[in-house]
Order: sequence, then C-alpha cells, then structure tokens
Amino acid sequence: MRIAMINVPIPAPWLGEGSWITVPPQGYGGIQWVVATLIEGMLDLGHQVVLLGAPGSTERRGLNVINEAGTPREIRQWLGANASFDIVHDHSNGDVFNRENATPFPYLATYHLTGIPTMPKNVVYLSHAQRKAAGGGSAPIIPIPVVTAHYRNTLEKDDYLLFLGRVSPWKGALESAKFAKAVGLTLRIAGPTWDDEYRRQVQSEYPSKIEWRGEVGGADRLQLLGHARALLVLSQSLPGPWGHRWVEAGSTVVSEAAASGTPVIASDNGCLPEIVPGIGVILEEQVWEFGVCNRALVTLPSPVAVADIARERWCHLKIARRYLDLYVRAIGGARW
Repeated sequence: MRIAMINVPIPAPWLGEGSWITVPPQGYGGIQWVVATLIEGMLDLGHQVVLLGAPGSTERRGLNVINEAGTPREIRQWLGANASFDIVHDHSNGDVFNRENATPFPYLATYHLTGIPTMPKNVVYLSHAQRKAAGGGSAPIIPIPVVTAHYRNTLEKDDYLLFLGRVSPWKGALESAKFAKAVGLTLRIAGPTWDDEYRRQVQSEYPSKIEWRGEVGGADRLQLLGHARALLVLSQSLPGPWGHRWVEAGSTVVSEAAASGTPVIASDNGCLPEIVPGIGVILEEQVWEFGVCNRALVTLPSPVAVADIARERWCHLKIARRYLDLYVRAIGGARW
C-alpha cells in the first residue's frame, strides 16, 4: 500500500531560516514522534509512505519526504497533482483538511488535541477520554505506538524524578516539583518553556530541588528517560493552548517511559487512568505530603514488568496493523 502521511506542519525558524520541525523531531514534538513511529511500523510491514508537512526529514527506503509541501496549501496542492497513493492519513488536526477544505481522497485522520476536531471525516482518537471529550461517539480508538527497541531499558535507575514535556500549567510541572519536594528527590525538568512567568513561579517556589535541562533530543533524551526512577505526568484540568480544558489525549511520553523500563506516576487527567495501570500509579488525590507521595513511589512496578507491558501494549507493528485495517475500510468507502 502507498500511504500519504500528513504531519502537523510547524515552521521552526529558531533552527534556521526555512526550517521545519522534522519527523522524527529535532527535540520537542509529541505528534512528530507518533508520526515517525507509525511510519516505521508501515515501512517494517512492507508498505510505502510519502511524508508531507515535515520538510527536511530524513528519507529512507520506502519513505519519500515531499520537501516542497510544507504549508497546508502546498500539501493540498501536491496531493491534488499526485494521485499515486492509496490513502491519506492526516495528523494535522484540521490544519490541512477541515470542514472548509474537504478531501476527495480515501482519508482518515488521527486527532491529537483536546476539544472537538474540525477534520471532515473518519477521525481516529487516541483514548476513550479524548473521544468522550470530543463527542466522538463510536469512532475508532488506537493508542500511541512505540518502537521499544529504540529506548534504553535500564534496570538500575538513578535517584531522580523526571518531567519531560512542555513546561506549562496544564502539563503539571509545578505539581511535579511539589511531589519531588515531598519525597526529597531531585526533579529534572526537560522541555521547552514558552511561559516565562510560569517558569519563574516554579523556580522561585522550588529553587533547590529542580535541575533545568531545557529542550532535549537524541541520546540525552534517551538517557533521561532510561535512568529516571519515575516519570511524573501530573496533567491538570486547566485551560489548554486551544481554548479547551486540558484532557490528556494520548501522552506519548508515557509509552516512551514504559519502553525505557521507567514507571510512571500520573494524575487522573484524560487518558492517564486508561494507560498507566500496570506501568505505574495514578494519584487519585493530589496531596503533596510525604506519606501519600512516598506510597506511590514505593509501590511502583519493576522496570522489567514495565518494559514487558510496553512491548505488549504499544508495539508499533501492532498499532500499524490496526491502522491498516482502517485504511482498507476507508478505501472501500466507509465513513464514520
């Protein structure tokens, strides 16, 4: 099968004029990691992929990067002029195809955000919580994939906790600092900060327990994930970046931590109660006292158990096959 995979197109001028966030991303980029992993699954299963919306990405056998198709308009133009594909798989969250710009092609779209999608048809959700918040009815749910072989499954963990993601109120960086202080451990915060006031608040309230790592990628990212005692994903039900209360949709970092044998301590926001059991602990009450927090820490599953579940739950080949079943339905004219 020949698949046209649309990445969410995001220019990256901080990386140089004309640069884009690539697939996989140079640093931060949860959606780009999902797209990269799904592409790898399709290639491993013998299919061909053309990638749009991520100029500068690395080509490989079976993957063709369309560098002239970066903006939504350029992507639509390229698809209109090139019909040599069987299915369009859209990850742009309505940037490329929406109710105003419908698509005549066999099509489905994975929704990565919070709120109601604007894609024209055949939406796939990442979790039951995301689908419920979007009013998605009985639309398909397929979780985020992970290539477990790419991660460092480290059995001996170091004595630090990790926050990996966008440093923002709805992602729970401040709550992660509160947890770390309660149990007396260092918190390493790795990710971009676009809210300087919020970062100053976290720094001023917890100056001695935080190591700021900034945006990380490559080997540094794998090292942080693999050696952390636990990953903290304390998402908060607060107004998010798209005008809706934040519902954790799929949480790429949870599957990545699990692939690294690193257990997760999470809030009960969005998809987290669906995907964390077995690989970590849900904090049903956010009380930043030693007894409550330490109980979560000492009851975490072992790195071996976590990695075993990651292979079973998020294997990129299994996830790719589930999408292939939907591709066949869409090509046959199904609409949901």
